[in-house]
Amino acid sequence: MAFREGKAFFRGKTIMGGKRVLVVDDERDIRNILQQAISQFGGMEVDLAASGEEALKKIQEAHFDLVLTDMKMPKMDGLQLVDEIAKIRPEIVMVLMSGHGTIDSALEGMRRGASDFITKPFNLPEMFIRLHKVLEQKQRIKRLSDLIGELEQNIQELRKLDEIKSEFVSVASHELRTPLAAIKNSVQLILTGKTGAINETQVKFLSMAERNIIRLMNILNDLLSLSRIESGKMKMKFEELDLRAIIEFILASFQAQVDGKSIALGMEVPEKVPAVYGDHEKVEQILTNLIGNAVKFTPEGGRILVSVKPLDEGGNMIAVSVQDSGIGIPPDQLDKVFEKFHQVEGSLQRSVGGTGLGLAITKGLVEAHQGKIFVESAVGKGSTFTFTLPIAEGERRDLHFRFVFDKEFQRAQETHSPLSLFLIDVLGAQDEEKEAIVNQLENLARESLCRKTDVVIRREKEQIVGALCGVDIKGARVIRERLEGAIQKQFITGRKKPLMIPVGTATYPDEALSQKDLFRKAKERLGGNHEPGKNSDRR
Repeated sequence: MAFREGKAFFRGKTIMGGKRVLVVDDERDIRNILQQAISQFGGMEVDLAASGEEALKKIQEAHFDLVLTDMKMPKMDGLQLVDEIAKIRPEIVMVLMSGHGTIDSALEGMRRGASDFITKPFNLPEMFIRLHKVLEQKQRIKRLSDLIGELEQNIQELRKLDEIKSEFVSVASHELRTPLAAIKNSVQLILTGKTGAINETQVKFLSMAERNIIRLMNILNDLLSLSRIESGKMKMKFEELDLRAIIEFILASFQAQVDGKSIALGMEVPEKVPAVYGDHEKVEQILTNLIGNAVKFTPEGGRILVSVKPLDEGGNMIAVSVQDSGIGIPPDQLDKVFEKFHQVEGSLQRSVGGTGLGLAITKGLVEAHQGKIFVESAVGKGSTFTFTLPIAEGERRDLHFRFVFDKEFQRAQETHSPLSLFLIDVLGAQDEEKEAIVNQLENLARESLCRKTDVVIRREKEQIVGALCGVDIKGARVIRERLEGAIQKQFITGRKKPLMIPVGTATYPDEALSQKDLFRKAKERLGGNHEPGKNSDRR
């Protein structure tokens, strides 16, 4: 063995200095040679083991950075040793040695967790280079892992701050609306003259106050709506909707405004447009926001057209477009128009004002219907905002549940956080009784969760209570036990008629790596008459 060459290689090499190596080989001469070479030229502390069993015992008793093991040994061979080390000390770098090695055995060793494969007889400089590389690679991976850990911790802290911010906005907006409403009513009462005569100057300033109170209330309403959308706590009531009737109603409500600006307001909606599946109030709000924007940014004598047509893709969605001949949006701002507080630069925008929340809210409402929204525009020619809604015919998904589930799962993926899904069903109860029990279960689930930001939501069609909680599999087990204990105490104990309330859980990423698998596993674990696995991806 070329000790001199090995010594020359290690001049200036510090990565291996101070490391602890365990050499495992059933041949004493090989063990002694490697001990002398590695300790003398590598500057590492070397321990020896004559078998896989002895090696495992030493690994459990002391710290090692690297294990250099022979492939062929009696009883426990090198591959088996690699398997065992990977289970109990996965941080240890493992390198296999063999005098009869093949490509297949080398690949098998790497597949099981070994970092390299060295053939006998040894070429010391080559062996040291390879040991140096695997240790250096392990060190880089550790540094990267530490950086990822720090990044994940920072993401978690930012998420908590975002949750606190959302909670604050929600509470503040809600609490401020009540006194503002009282102030508004008082000002309006004074303006009517019922509290006594007022002069023109007082009318002027009170009217100014009224306008600003209304503006402030609109801002608070926008903040509250956005907070509910982002937290997944917005209540939705899905049903079949006559889209043509809704559009006609909204256009009629804007008629006075467009007449005042001599804007032509029209619609192109087929007589037999299919019914859509959505929340009536939210669809009205989407149209009101888009048409309201069009009226704001369309100059006098312009035109606004609302049109409806089915989408080609699959035939299960309808596209609604609001087109105007207004000032248009610069190309560099098209991607930003749906961001919170974004306002398009331009003199007309500044003159009409606004919070910059309307389109962000509109986007959230469209996505709550599992739809999409996009914009096309040309400066000086106008803009066209188009959004999609699901056709009601054959619609079987619970869109609100899916919207919240999609949002929470995406958040868990982006922040590398765990997410546990809980499904609670009621078996053995009649419709009216089941409805009452499900209502109580919603409150019970909220009491059993960890944080205010955890979400409880009902799957309306199946009358199943769902909950999404940011905990790992151990935390999910604790919550499930707490839930089942509370259910037993409140609903089962002392009941004469048979009743079952099963709880199904699954956790990302411990038990499922995809959203579809997470839902499927939780639903399968409900048992009962849900036929595990069948149509489980129909959320």
